[in-house]
Amino acid sequence: MRSVPLIPKQAAIAVADMIDNCAKVKPGMHVLLVAANDGMYGGINIVDSETIAWLHSAIVQRGADATVIWCDLPIRPTVLWGEGADPGKAWRVPPIVASAMKGADCIISNAVDLTFEEELRETADILEEHNIPYARNMATTGSLLTSNWALTPYELVSEIRVQACALAVPGAKWVMTHPNGSHVEGYVVKPDDMDDYGHYRDIGVYRPFPEGVWSSIKARDAEGVGIINEIGVIWARHIGVPCPFKEPVKVFIEKGQIKKFEGGTAAETLTRFYQFIAKYLGEAAYEVRGFHGGVHPSAILEPHQCPDAPYRHFIEHHHWSSFHFHMGNSRRSKTFPYLMHISAELRGGDLKIGDKYVYKDGRITTADHPKVRAIAAKYKDRPGLEPEKWLQTPR
Repeated sequence: MRSVPLIPKQAAIAVADMIDNCAKVKPGMHVLLVAANDGMYGGINIVDSETIAWLHSAIVQRGADATVIWCDLPIRPTVLWGEGADPGKAWRVPPIVASAMKGADCIISNAVDLTFEEELRETADILEEHNIPYARNMATTGSLLTSNWALTPYELVSEIRVQACALAVPGAKWVMTHPNGSHVEGYVVKPDDMDDYGHYRDIGVYRPFPEGVWSSIKARDAEGVGIINEIGVIWARHIGVPCPFKEPVKVFIEKGQIKKFEGGTAAETLTRFYQFIAKYLGEAAYEVRGFHGGVHPSAILEPHQCPDAPYRHFIEHHHWSSFHFHMGNSRRSKTFPYLMHISAELRGGDLKIGDKYVYKDGRITTADHPKVRAIAAKYKDRPGLEPEKWLQTPR
């Protein structure tokens, strides 16, 4: 009989934070843990069996039932776009996994390929139809769980996020500038189902851990030039561009639409991709549909903590110096099977909404909000608002 692997104290703290404050597991709940086989052997869905065992143990200790599914997820077509591709024949959530999801009170995903808003529309459809809370655990290995990224209190980062969302007043003008010459601006659009953006994760089904970005803000009439060094790693993989690019790409935006890309081979690949995807989405493929950014003070890891370089870039997407705007809007199509989530990434710079800064000199301003400071004071023994004091370096 195999015993549960020994858990380091730091990992135990992070696991408890995730189970109690993110997934909010309660006695009697049926919790589904999903992990992907390939991640055990160097694949995209990085994960280790110890992490799954620790999560399983924590769930049952709280009086809930825990079911673990290890799976090949998802089954992908050979060609995703371009000649020979057919988005009408998309890959799917494996039927056994989908059935298990529908029977759960809470799902904890440990697989990059089972995301809520970045790949398969089917995933979000299942969760929203059945109103199933979905905790997306991104700290999927022992070294990630013991990092400052996972040890920063969930409550603290959530408050930074909510206060940032509160600054996104519908109708206000937003302006993003960067020392590299980027300047993009537009107007905040009211969310579809509520009056404002300043809400905690008790609304909706999506609950990422560690908490990382403030809500995507709908935008209109974006104008300007964004000079970017990368896009989000998930769609970079699908499109076929490196992360980061070998040279910067200029994105030219007029009246809310991308007009052209300039800047070497990455720009050429992006141009071809958008020409292809526009066959299915029309002008919506070029729409700058929104913007937002990171809120986490310690979302930068060293190679010894995460050897997978693209995944480190994915983590840095959540850092409180990171801003991005979304290029493309697949939500306008009811038949397109993927959630087009192409984020034009910038690190550092300023973002102003109305007369208030959200980012100033590469740092989110809501870290200084009185409510945030009060929460930080509760966790003096955990990484917080002064990440430089908690540096983790190899021996």
